[in-house]
Amino acid sequence: MIEVLGLIAVAVSLIFVGLEVRQNTIASRAAAYQEHGSHLSDQWLALAQDPALSRLYMASEDNWDELTELEKAQLTYVWIASLRSYETILLQVEEGLLDQDAMDRLGWGEAFEPGYQAKMLWPGIAKNLNPHMREHMEAKFPYLSETQDTSGDPAAPDN
Repeated sequence: MIEVLGLIAVAVSLIFVGLEVRQNTIASRAAAYQEHGSHLSDQWLALAQDPALSRLYMASEDNWDELTELEKAQLTYVWIASLRSYETILLQVEEGLLDQDAMDRLGWGEAFEPGYQAKMLWPGIAKNLNPHMREHMEAKFPYLSETQDTSGDPAAPDN
């Protein structure tokens, strides 16, 4: 009888521990989603609150050749910051810390498409990413690795 009670106690303890681990996993994922969501919101809000940067962002789509070296460098830095967020989420998905659909949930899914700026600035952006992230982006968006403008790259020759 005592052995049966001991076995039941062990089983109940294991169930309790399993439920606690599950709850902690859910809480950790929720915190990660919240942190990433807040960070991405902060990036967009910073762009919205800086009229000069907003104008630069908009002008770069239509008037690329008219941008100064400084303006191209600014856009490079904005892209690097944005892709660091992407990279962090991607890593957490690959490590199983976030669900496979986290990229979509956080705005980096199928709707995300690097535009003309990213293509033109890719040499300066790519060298600031780890090799895995660079390979991921170039596999997902092959046009990024085509010939681009290196004038926004502060480390490019002739700058």
